[in-house]
Amino acid sequence: MEKVQKITSLDAVWKPGDVVLDDEGNIRVRSNHPEWVWDYPDSGGTRGISGGPQIPDGALEDKDAVRPLILLVRDGRAVGGTPITE
Repeated sequence: MEKVQKITSLDAVWKPGDVVLDDEGNIRVRSNHPEWVWDYPDSGGTRGISGGPQIPDGALEDKDAVRPLILLVRDGRAVGGTPITE
């Protein structure tokens, strides 16, 4: 599987609503909060009522998502476990 390379910044790699598996086996969801950039998954789906990705409020700092991360869901759809190199 081809790795995804970071181009310019974290913002170029992660999108709000991305669901990842961290190196400790935790599921994390990307938020759009400037400081609390990750959150815990909720018991709902990966899509909101309007059909777009479900974006959490944010509860965890970037350091709390232990690298490397594997992208599982983007835009509310499974992506097959894409390894991400930052």
